[in-house]
Amino acid sequence: MTERPTDNQKLDESIVDLTAGKPSETAVDGLNPKGQELSKIMDKALAGYKVTSGGRGDMPSVLIQKDDLTAIAGMCKKDLGMDMLHCLFAVDYEDYLEINYVLFSIQNDQKLLLKIHLPAEKPRVSTLEHLWISANWYERETRDLFGVEFDGSSDLSPLLLFDGFEGNPGLRSFPLHDYEEW
Repeated sequence: MTERPTDNQKLDESIVDLTAGKPSETAVDGLNPKGQELSKIMDKALAGYKVTSGGRGDMPSVLIQKDDLTAIAGMCKKDLGMDMLHCLFAVDYEDYLEINYVLFSIQNDQKLLLKIHLPAEKPRVSTLEHLWISANWYERETRDLFGVEFDGSSDLSPLLLFDGFEGNPGLRSFPLHDYEEW
């Protein structure tokens, strides 16, 4: 499992080495038996991809390359039965953004967390709206709060903020302390 970078470290291959070890290698220490079962399935399914895996409880997590997102998400839906995009959220690590996709299989009662890293400056990734229509709402929220552009989305109009709002309040760099009571 990849260590979290400190505030002073930069996102590069030395921090998140997606090529280290086997193409797919899972840390199963934090997973219960249900999570370990899905993790083994994911290891086989992602054998041709460079990923870093881990997880906690019954939800394995897989850090993947940004360019592999559409293919891997499509495979998760088609081959693994992940029929629901439960949530999409971003985490600002200042040097980069981590985009997290929580997938759920209703039939198999399984959860999976797909992660990608994007640069802090001009973050951009392909939409998953063609796989899960609910992705549009989550992508609009993530665009409003973190400034992530989703290529191919049918509607990126503001969801939480008004037209013309300047900045992205989900980012650590957003000046929340400038609020004045009246």
